[in-house]
Amino acid sequence: MSRYAKKSLSNGGGSLNLDNVKCFISLAECLNFTKAAEKEHMTQTSMSRKISGLEEELGVRLFYRDNHQVILTDAGSEFYVQAQKLLDVYESTVRLVQNVEQGYARSLKIGVGIYEDELLDTFLGQYVMAHPDVRITCLQYSYRELLKRFEQGLLDIIVTSDQFLSGYPVENVDMELIYDKPWKIILNREHPLAERTAVTSEDLKNEIMITMYEGSVSQIADHFRTAFKFRDIIHVNSYNTKLMMVNANLGFGLVPAFVRLVRYEKIKMKEFAPPYISRCFYALCHKENQNGHVREFFEDYVKYAQEERD
Repeated sequence: MSRYAKKSLSNGGGSLNLDNVKCFISLAECLNFTKAAEKEHMTQTSMSRKISGLEEELGVRLFYRDNHQVILTDAGSEFYVQAQKLLDVYESTVRLVQNVEQGYARSLKIGVGIYEDELLDTFLGQYVMAHPDVRITCLQYSYRELLKRFEQGLLDIIVTSDQFLSGYPVENVDMELIYDKPWKIILNREHPLAERTAVTSEDLKNEIMITMYEGSVSQIADHFRTAFKFRDIIHVNSYNTKLMMVNANLGFGLVPAFVRLVRYEKIKMKEFAPPYISRCFYALCHKENQNGHVREFFEDYVKYAQEERD
């Protein structure tokens, strides 16, 4: 937290000490006073005193605790969710006013998912050159976390795939298509299919697929059934590990055609026949956002992306 930040917020009946809130979050995550105290660089006695002080401030019991265990109460579980939002919003506000003090007219927070930094980087450079007074922060999250932070108002604009947009409440959001081209197959250069002009669904039926898509083999097979079949899957938890596995010739992967594979010389990108669109990509912005720079960035980026698609 910023050294310029004050340590309390009004809670209607007094003040809420943010140091106590931070200690609460650490204890809620560790459920162990010794570990939480070590994390916050204080004694166990000080940690206990801060938790008791917070419970007194709130007028509720946050933990059940005895000599053997520490457990969140129902009130504690709810406060844990809200406390994270509180600190995020508070620290974002502190950064905003400090940016203004330092001469930045506005701050702009942009979020991207797994691949979308490569959809944004060229335009971002152009925008920064034209708007040196705007303080821009770019953050990358998993798609679920990206939408969560956008909903909480912690991100002004996000560029995301449509993976979790089905059923998403869009009435208060401007959502524009950014990219909808077919995806491509990635293979190790030594793989027999790497010499093909295009890879077909028949070619893949005896191959191992490396994917970040969550689910059982049967669930993943059902998801891709209309496009192709495969022999087995290896599930990984990040884009970089997917590339690393393909680079080691442990299977094939699917990627958007816009990604660049500069780090991995052993990977070849191949057309898929027939063309297959796994996911489309969208830019989202809250309609009620009054920051003029946010609206300008969003509209200019959508226009840029449309020109690139055409």
